[in-house]
Amino acid sequence: MADIAEAAGLSRATVFNQFGSKYLIIDEITAHTLVGYRTLLSDALADTTTTTPDLIHRLYLQMAERLQEGRRLYRDVFPEIQKLTRDLGAEGKTRQLRRECQTLLIALFERGQKRGEILETIEASTLATGFDSLLNGGVARWLAGPSSGALTPLLTDLCAVFIRGVRR
Repeated sequence: MADIAEAAGLSRATVFNQFGSKYLIIDEITAHTLVGYRTLLSDALADTTTTTPDLIHRLYLQMAERLQEGRRLYRDVFPEIQKLTRDLGAEGKTRQLRRECQTLLIALFERGQKRGEILETIEASTLATGFDSLLNGGVARWLAGPSSGALTPLLTDLCAVFIRGVRR
């Protein structure tokens, strides 16, 4: 809380008065990230000419670029963000945005399956879970590593593993 207040040039009391709790601050940070992710997913679905594997690769690269910009912040709050996204009874914006992102990601995989680009033997919702798990695991590993490490090469490798497993 002190770090957030300092970075914002505010007192801790002002930050608490604005948000009400540490939970709601984390929710706001998470929501901001998920809004960007939702936009990326919407843009991917709007692209009807690029193959699904290429769209998946692009999503990983775009997420890497966005997350690298805020590494210091994410390093400090990522464990709290993970707790928040697991708390199914949580209030705030995160829960609904997470569902919206999941719905878009499932739609992307379903379209790839209809096009014959992605394995049809695995449910699209399972593919979306795998995509998210690799992305989140890669981000967690990167955040725990040396501060000079780049996220893009790691996510590129993880994406290649994922695409090899789901490409038809």
